[in-house]
Amino acid sequence: MRWWPVLIAVLTAAFVVGSGAAIIALRVGHHPRTEAAQSSGGSTQLTSPSGQGGSALDSPPPSSTEPSGPAPSSPAPSSAGPVAIGPGASQDASAPAVAAFLDRYFTAINSRDYQTYSSLLSPALQQGQTEQQFASGYRSTVDSAETLVSISTAANGDLVAAVTFTSHQDPADSPDQQQSCTDWTVSLFLRQGSGGGYLIDPPPSSYHASYQGCP
Repeated sequence: MRWWPVLIAVLTAAFVVGSGAAIIALRVGHHPRTEAAQSSGGSTQLTSPSGQGGSALDSPPPSSTEPSGPAPSSPAPSSAGPVAIGPGASQDASAPAVAAFLDRYFTAINSRDYQTYSSLLSPALQQGQTEQQFASGYRSTVDSAETLVSISTAANGDLVAAVTFTSHQDPADSPDQQQSCTDWTVSLFLRQGSGGGYLIDPPPSSYHASYQGCP
């Protein structure tokens, strides 16, 4: 599962995502996916960080809300570039900026742009992340149908961006090494960087990213 080494790296720095993402996430993405992932009933547990990341997810802090499934299909979400903003996030003033950040994140994964991808991670998540790990981890991944479902605030002040998306990959690169198509529900923990934009922070050690095979 080449996806997981990358996700593990991101989350490892302090967590990280990540699908990239599963990522971590995120992995997220992916998105990021995270460090050591334990599959259980279709959900992936991101334990402490040791690698790269993205997106990449565990049980969110009490102050955040983790969606239980895909974003509602009605009303139709408004979009900010390729990343859609769902009804649950549309009233948040930070939604356009967060959606724009997520667009850069998923675009970097899909285009195999390591430099951009790395620039979106906090220093803690960048540690231990190499271009080779990124290339290997996301070698066959293509993410799509990204939707920002909700935005909440974690206990440490990070914004918690709950995102759903679909990844297509070689089955051998999927979480269970069988799926060519996977639906993800992940949370990315974002903080303000020194330049004013967002950076992906490590998630709480108990965070879980959720995934299932496409219908």
